[in-house]
Formats: sequence, C-alpha cells, structure tokens
Amino acid sequence: MTKRVSRGLGGAFLLTAFSALSPPCFAQTAAADPTEKPVVASAQEREWSFTFTPYAWLTAMSGSQTVKGRTVTVDTNVLQMLDKSQSLIPFMGYFEARRQDGLSLFVDLMYANLTAVDSATKNYDIQPGVGASVAAQASVGYETLTLQFGGAYQVVKVGPDRSAEGPGMAGVGQTAFDVLAGGRYWYQKADITLNLNGALNVNVPDLEVSLDRRKVTARSGIVSWVDPFVGFRVRHKLAPGQDLSFQADIGGFGIGSRISYQALGAYRFNVGATGSVAWAGVLGYRVLYVDYIRGAGSSLFEMNLLQHGPLLGLSARF
Repeated sequence: MTKRVSRGLGGAFLLTAFSALSPPCFAQTAAADPTEKPVVASAQEREWSFTFTPYAWLTAMSGSQTVKGRTVTVDTNVLQMLDKSQSLIPFMGYFEARRQDGLSLFVDLMYANLTAVDSATKNYDIQPGVGASVAAQASVGYETLTLQFGGAYQVVKVGPDRSAEGPGMAGVGQTAFDVLAGGRYWYQKADITLNLNGALNVNVPDLEVSLDRRKVTARSGIVSWVDPFVGFRVRHKLAPGQDLSFQADIGGFGIGSRISYQALGAYRFNVGATGSVAWAGVLGYRVLYVDYIRGAGSSLFEMNLLQHGPLLGLSARF
C-alpha cells in the first residue's frame, strides 16, 4: 500500500563546535645528568598524532522514504528545514589517530533529529483500493545517527622532499595514497504523518489514527544495520599549512544495505596554534547515498536517499 507525496521536504544539518584534548607524548633526551627533565617531542617526532574536527554539513536530500508500505518522495534543501527541525544543531564530529608508519584509525559521527513538512493537494492511497483526493499537509520525521569507523593505511607517497628549502616546506608538493576499510552503522527512526482536512472514514489498523480521524501516522520504530565498506583516500600538501584531500568508498554489498557509497573532498588550512594544539579550518563537499530495504507489503521499510552538500569545520591537531 503506497502513498506518494511529490513535493520538497526539507533536511538540514548545522553545527560548528570547537574543542580538542589529548594525552601528552614525551621523548626522553640522552643526558649525562639523570635529573635533567624530559623534552616534549615535536609533532613530527611523535609516534602518534591525533586530529579532532567538529563540523557542520549543510545537506540536501533527494530520493524516497517508505514506512509500513507508505512512500514519500523526498526532495529537500537546507533552507527548507530551518523552521521545522527538532535539533537545528545536531552533533557531528570526526576523530583520527595517525601513526608515523602510515596507519590511521578513524571515527566519524553524525546525529540529527529532523522534521520536514509539505502542503499540497494530492491523491493518497490510505490502504489497498481506498484512495482519497484531499487537501493535506504531509510530514516526515527523522531521527538519524550514522557512525563510520575503520582504518586507513598509506601505501605510497610520491613527490620530492622539499624540507631543505626552509621551515614548513616538509612534504609540500607530495601526494599520499591510502586504502580504507571499515563499517558504517545506521540508526534510523522515520515517521510519515498525513494531516487531512476531512475525517478519515476507513479503518487502517497498521497506522496510528488521531481521535478526530484527521491525522494518520506510520512509524518505523528503530531500524538499524551495519554496512562494511572499502575505499581509498588521496592527500596532497598544497603549500605550507595547506592540504587537499579526496576520499571515496563503497559498501553494503547486500550485507546491510543493498548499496551505500560516499565521496568527500576537503581543503584544510592552518589558522594558528594554542600550546601544543594546531588549529585548521576545513571546507569541503560530501555526498552520501544509501539504498536499504526490509520487509514487504504493509511492513515494508525502504530508505533510498542521496544526501549531499558543503561542510565546514574547525580541526584540532595534537
């Protein structure tokens, strides 16, 4: 049983937060005097370095969402959601630990609670064989959490070593290639609600109906799954304090979703330092797609959504 709403719904993710904490790393100098204090190692001398990046992703969404067999077409931009979302400032943050030998471990968390609303006169299939042409307001509510985790390994670095040219020139002009592998955990709750101008005069036992029978809601409950993924990353040091990166991955493979993929390009530029913490601004663009299906008929849940948009953040490296 399907109902189709064919206008834009809104989606937005907004956040800018700044913080960084780290365990100190020390290197003991060889000294004849046993009372001499240890010297703090430079970032280049430490075995591990850490990066934490709170960020905002200003996303648009397109595709479709199905809950209990009812389908809503989704076509949104960030501005359409500003006055409807329950959490206008969701949490988004990326953490990476990198070792000198090229091994990295990373976690990327995105959470939001969103509501999208559309008004139109459409034909809706309330249940099989029973349709109604009604003036209505349809809304889709999302509580969504996506947790990406995994590892990366640098397989090659190309380009000349320019460290002899002066301070800050180490690595400038060099390009590194990493392979990625990990998992993407999805947590979703979706509610599709139709506010009718007239009272509903049919029974719909699988939906929630308001007492005045002017509102029907399909609730998915908690739906979660994990997609394994593989991918690659390219990192290029453009100039002292300036870096470019591009990464892409593909996952799902029918283990979790039928398919999911992601692409992200970013420009990072140093803005200063506080003690042992180096700060950098981050500008980029991200694309994330998922095609997941579970159940059939009146129990069908399907999420076929493309999310994309610019992102900005502040990165702390220590």
